[in-house]
Amino acid sequence: MEKKMNRREFMVQTTSAVLGAGLASQALLRGEQEPAKTSRVVEVFHKGCVGEGRRVDPEAVVRMLRAGMRSLAGAESPWSKFIKPTDRVGLKINCLGKPLLYTHHELVQAVIGELLAIGVPENNIIVWDRWQQHMTASHYVLNMTDKGVRCYGTEGYSKIERRIDPDVSYVSELDTAAERWDGRTASYFSSIFTKECDKIINMAVLKDHNSSGYTMCLKNLAFGLCDNNDRFHLPPYIDPFIVGVCALPQVREKVVLHMVDGIEACYDQGPDPSNPRVIWAPKTLWLGTDPVALDTIGWKIIDEKRVAMGLPKLKDTPSYSGPPRPVGQVALAAAKGLGICDPDRIKIDRPEL
Repeated sequence: MEKKMNRREFMVQTTSAVLGAGLASQALLRGEQEPAKTSRVVEVFHKGCVGEGRRVDPEAVVRMLRAGMRSLAGAESPWSKFIKPTDRVGLKINCLGKPLLYTHHELVQAVIGELLAIGVPENNIIVWDRWQQHMTASHYVLNMTDKGVRCYGTEGYSKIERRIDPDVSYVSELDTAAERWDGRTASYFSSIFTKECDKIINMAVLKDHNSSGYTMCLKNLAFGLCDNNDRFHLPPYIDPFIVGVCALPQVREKVVLHMVDGIEACYDQGPDPSNPRVIWAPKTLWLGTDPVALDTIGWKIIDEKRVAMGLPKLKDTPSYSGPPRPVGQVALAAAKGLGICDPDRIKIDRPEL
């Protein structure tokens, strides 16, 4: 017998079920502002940020981040527009591409340095991803103490290591029923997200994906925030799930900044490439507050690279299950009011270094 839901869980599950089924709900839009007519993304290129042997220059990355944040916020002290010194800040990285491709340590360290500079205590910063073993395979050093910057994952191989909040969940039956964990239709959220962080900085990686087509801001959140999501990996379930999770009020309010790490990227074999030949160096960092606009730009960049390498565009490429990759998450997210996917309505600022 399932446990009785408290009011908070009921509200989250009801909202999630509606969004997860991909149904329009005017009630969910009440009280929100009119969708922006345009969206702004900052694109920072530094030709020297990556050298021979995939060696990344930390100082170049710091310069890229600072220039990008100043352009995004329109201020010399931009971080105060997103983060307060009293905030507990989670840096949601992506380590699924281990050991070849993951959120660059140099970028993470640059963000940490900026947060410390505005007065955020070290121990109030948490570098995290869903799977702890992916983090260690990406050379992140775990720290669960009350000293220094914390670094750990939501889940490990042992159930004892699971940091899960059973009171906050995404519920949907629009899935592959055979892939449900323990037969449940609820996906419980990470307690790192729900209980340990006041603000989240989404630090995605520019990658293609063998199921969703591409994986950047939206997917880094949806598949990184909750468990029991293997059931959503196939079309037609994957796009409604990604958008449903990202549309939840808790997610929209807590995630205050999005980054796409394009210092290095992959155009094929994603999200966990096994051949270093599919890794290339765009030498670019994208920043913004609109994850849909960022993913739209990233999708275009990957398609352009694939065409240049003699490969079909993502929408014409089979997924690991056979059918073409859906690549529909940005259009669905835009339809839900989460951002803008029309390239003509996305303004790209390119600050000079």
